[in-house]
Amino acid sequence: MRDEHVFRVVGASAEPAAPITLAEAGFSERSHLQEWVIEHPEMLGEGVMVVTFEFDQWRTWSGSQERDRLDVLGLDRKGRLVVAELKRDAAPDTVEMQALKYAAMASRFTVEELAAQHARYLARRGESVTPDEAKERLEAHCGFGLAAENLARPRIVLLASSFPPVVTATTVWLTEMGLEIDLIQLQAYRAGEDVVITVSQLYPVPDIEEFTVAPARSAKSASEQLPEIPWTKDDLAKLQDLANDTVRAALDLVSERPGDWIPLREVEARAARTYTQARADLAVLTMIVKRRFGRSNWPFAARWAAGGEPQLYYRMEPDLAAAWRELSTDRTSAADRAAAAPGWPAIALLGAAPCPEDRGSWAPALCGFRSDLSHAARAFSRAPRPGR
Repeated sequence: MRDEHVFRVVGASAEPAAPITLAEAGFSERSHLQEWVIEHPEMLGEGVMVVTFEFDQWRTWSGSQERDRLDVLGLDRKGRLVVAELKRDAAPDTVEMQALKYAAMASRFTVEELAAQHARYLARRGESVTPDEAKERLEAHCGFGLAAENLARPRIVLLASSFPPVVTATTVWLTEMGLEIDLIQLQAYRAGEDVVITVSQLYPVPDIEEFTVAPARSAKSASEQLPEIPWTKDDLAKLQDLANDTVRAALDLVSERPGDWIPLREVEARAARTYTQARADLAVLTMIVKRRFGRSNWPFAARWAAGGEPQLYYRMEPDLAAAWRELSTDRTSAADRAAAAPGWPAIALLGAAPCPEDRGSWAPALCGFRSDLSHAARAFSRAPRPGR
């Protein structure tokens, strides 16, 4: 690799390592390079996990099968697919076009299909899991679940020993048009009896990107990379009116046992929801925190197998747990006061939100009624609609 110097050191002695090709070192693309990437997916970028490899199950709308083989399919922390094309030697002139084709086909993956393929991949690697368990692992890797809108926009990683100018020029232009393509360069060295491999990002150039603003990439990053913002009691109060049954159950459980990891199955039982329903409800929480609160983090942590079992677990910090318990108590007390108030019309019993204290007027009743109308509207928007 240009301007790179590798040395084999023994004490005060430094012996230059001689650059060689992977072919000269006796390595192949599928038996060696591909296995290195599967074992160390960080070669494709930070936070990438392998979903599957050598995937060739493509079908057209007419049912005919396409036998193109995708080298490695990954998933990053943002829930985006990573389409990786590996070349042991110099990349051919059309490598980026090949990767674009794979990205276009991979963008049609549904969450269920992706989970099924990940389960098959794990089985090939000697680990048997169900598609539901594979889905939980994928969702846990992303932090807050998988979204179809993210899966539909894969990013591309090309890994090779070198890239011809036509490929680098096309990559730069495609990036300026809004696609995300990384060029990763690898180089082998012989150091004594050992062979050393270096892996470096060739494009985008990390040092330059820290000092430049490119409209296409920066605009995209601004919308995707929301910050992690600490939650406050006021935030939780707003979340109370937006949370569905599963989110409320999760918040109640983690606040009742702050610091403990609460399993997803316990949340399902508390909310009286199935696994699929609960995961869908929690995906709504992700949308809420992004769109309503402008952040990427939930008010509680999520981690795969934190309690020992192969499932998601949730935990809340003690200070936030105390704030949620206090808010829940206030909400319950307000509902009890409304139910016990003498002379209130029956319509007032619908309201659970705190209202003015003048119980001799219609203001409390109207306040409660208005609150429940908004809750009913939200519930209707989430309910299944009949077909037309």
